[in-house]
Amino acid sequence: MAISVYTTDEDLVAIRPDILSLGGQNFVDWSAKHEEAFKLINRVLIGRWYKEAAADRGFDYRTTPFDPDKLQAADVTTLSAYKTLELIYIYLMTNTPKESGFERQATLFRNLYNEELRNVLAIGVSYDWDDSDTFTDAEVYDRVPRRLTRV
Repeated sequence: MAISVYTTDEDLVAIRPDILSLGGQNFVDWSAKHEEAFKLINRVLIGRWYKEAAADRGFDYRTTPFDPDKLQAADVTTLSAYKTLELIYIYLMTNTPKESGFERQATLFRNLYNEELRNVLAIGVSYDWDDSDTFTDAEVYDRVPRRLTRV
C-alpha cells in the first residue's frame, strides 16, 4: 500500500498539544494539510536530493522516479510535522493588516521546517534502492559537498 502522508495528527499533538482544537466547531481533521505537506516535501526531496542521489547510484531519475514508499519515513517525520503545522497556521491566519498570532506561528514553523530540511539533507536520507525492505549503510545517502576545481 502506497503511503500518502509522513505524519498524523498525533505527531502534531506531540509538538503542539492544542492543535486539534484550533479549527473551531467545524473542525474535522488536518488530513488535507498532511497530504499537502507530503507533496511539498516530496517535491523538495526530488529536486534537492533524489536526482543527485539517483545519479550517484547509476539510476536515471526520469526512468526510476522517486518512490516515497522506499524512503525511511522516520527521517522526515519531524520535517513533515513542521511543514504541516506551518500550513495549518497559514490556513488559520486572519485577514487583517496587523500580524496575527497564527501568522507568527506559521513563520515559526516555516523557520523550523527550513532548519530541519537543512539537517535532513546534511545528515542523509535512507532510501531502499534495492527494494529489499531494509536499509543498509550503503543506502543512507550522505551528501558529499561538491567543490569547483580550478584548472
